[in-house]
Amino acid sequence: MNCPYCGSPLRAGDRFCPNCGASLAAQQAAELSSALRAAQEFSGAAAISSGAEALDETPSLTRDFAVTRERFNLILGGTLLWGFVMNILFCIFFGRAAAQLPYEAILIAYIVLAFIGILINTRSTKPIWSFVGYNLVVLPLGLVLSVLIEDAGADAVRETFQITAAVTAGMLLLSNWKPEAFSRMGPCLLGALLLTVAAELVLFLFNRSFAPINIIAALIFCLYIGFDWARAQQRPCTADNAIDSACALYLDIINLALRILASRSRRRD
Repeated sequence: MNCPYCGSPLRAGDRFCPNCGASLAAQQAAELSSALRAAQEFSGAAAISSGAEALDETPSLTRDFAVTRERFNLILGGTLLWGFVMNILFCIFFGRAAAQLPYEAILIAYIVLAFIGILINTRSTKPIWSFVGYNLVVLPLGLVLSVLIEDAGADAVRETFQITAAVTAGMLLLSNWKPEAFSRMGPCLLGALLLTVAAELVLFLFNRSFAPINIIAALIFCLYIGFDWARAQQRPCTADNAIDSACALYLDIINLALRILASRSRRRD
């Protein structure tokens, strides 16, 4: 594999380019996270065909229940907030410790646990199990982010946060303004995402790099934020659907942030 920034050859396990010093961890994490988002789309599509259980008239975490649209969005937003708060806490308390662990082991644990979490989240019709699946996606990613923040430096992390927050807010506003336009993007976005994942796999197998692929992937996830928000507003208002929608939006936002961070990687001071 070659460095996506300067094209220099890399050795297996390198976290920094020996020539330009760019951090490679964010690029690796972004590629894995994109593959997980594609897996979630397929898993969710398969789960739609299963019969829905009858809803409880009273709230229960062990059985899905109907809520108002306002409470649906409150559960969705609260679940998203929980995920980001857990990531921040992991970075604060485990950042230095995670940086000492073998990065390959962290990535393997992340991909395995997150994939299991996605399957649980998308296929469960019980809020408690969907939330468990959501945490299996969120918590291991906290360790990955801890390593990336240690590698990238404060300036790159701050810029990434600002850009991601601004883009997310803009896409949510656009999606609220033109929900029907975003709702029709699903097949095109999935096709673009699969092509991006396949391209990255081919580049890896043939030891090549293509720096603009981060920009392409970032644009895809920008649109995915609007699409998943519009789709969430069209789903039946249940607690389980709110948690499922939060998981999709979380992956969209994190993927966008990882792609921006990978593009902003610079030589570590």
